[in-house]
Amino acid sequence: MKMRPFLRSFPRSLIFFFGCFLLLPLLLLLLVAPSSSGAPNEKVTLSLYYESLCPYRADFIVNHLVRLFQTGLISILNLRLVPWGNARIAPDGTVVCQHGDDECFLNTIEACAITIYPDVVQHFRFVRCLERLTLEGRHNQWVNCFQMTGLGTSPIDCYTNGNGKAIDQKYAKETAQLNPPHRFVPWVVVNNQALQEDYQNFVTYICRAYKGNVIPNACRSLSTRTYDSNEKVNSFLPVCYVDEARNLTLPLVITRLLSNESP
Repeated sequence: MKMRPFLRSFPRSLIFFFGCFLLLPLLLLLLVAPSSSGAPNEKVTLSLYYESLCPYRADFIVNHLVRLFQTGLISILNLRLVPWGNARIAPDGTVVCQHGDDECFLNTIEACAITIYPDVVQHFRFVRCLERLTLEGRHNQWVNCFQMTGLGTSPIDCYTNGNGKAIDQKYAKETAQLNPPHRFVPWVVVNNQALQEDYQNFVTYICRAYKGNVIPNACRSLSTRTYDSNEKVNSFLPVCYVDEARNLTLPLVITRLLSNESP
C-alpha cells in the first residue's frame, strides 16, 4: 500500500510517537477499569424488619442502630428499613397490627417516608424521631417530626391517596418470604444472614461481612463472638414476638423495657 503524500513529509519516528500517544489513554482505561469496577459493590446490606410501636424495636433504632451514623459505618452499608413487622392481613383484606390501628397508620407513614425520601440519612432521621416519641409515650405527636427533621409532609399525601397501601403490601410480601421466617422484631438480616437472637451484635456481623480494602475504625478491635443457638439465654431478650398476646398494651411493654424484666 502506498503512503499518502501528506504523510511522506513526516518522519516515521514522529508517526510512531503520535500513534503511541493516542493509544496510551486507551491502554490506561483498560488497565484501570477492572480494578475499579468492584469497588462500589463492596457495601454490606443490613435489613431491619420492624413495626412502629414496638418499644423494644424503638429502643434499638433510637439508641443502637444510630451508631451506624455516629461511627461512620453507614459509608460501607446499604441500610434498608422495612416497616411491617408482626402485622398480618385478615381474611377480609384488612391489616391487623400487633399494637393496634395507630401502629398500622404509622407503619404506612414511615413506609411512605422511606420511599419518598430515599436518602438514608433523611428517612432514618425521620424514623428515629418518631420512634423516640414512641419510647416517650408520645407517638400521637408524630406529625411534629416533619418540622423537627426538615422534611416535607408528602408522606401524609402518600397515605391518603392510597399509595401507602401498595408500599405496605410490598413490605408484607418481603417479610413473609424471609427465610428463616421472622419470629420477633426487631429482626435484623446482614447480607441475607438472619442474626436472630444476636441482633444486638449487628456491628460485628457488618464488619465480618465487609470485604473492602480499607477497614473502618469502628471495625477494629471488635469481638468475634457470635450467637450460638445451643446456648441457654438467661437474660430477657427485648423483642416483640410474633405470637405475643395482641392485647399487650404499650404502657406495660414500656415498663418492661425500663425495668429490663422478663414478661
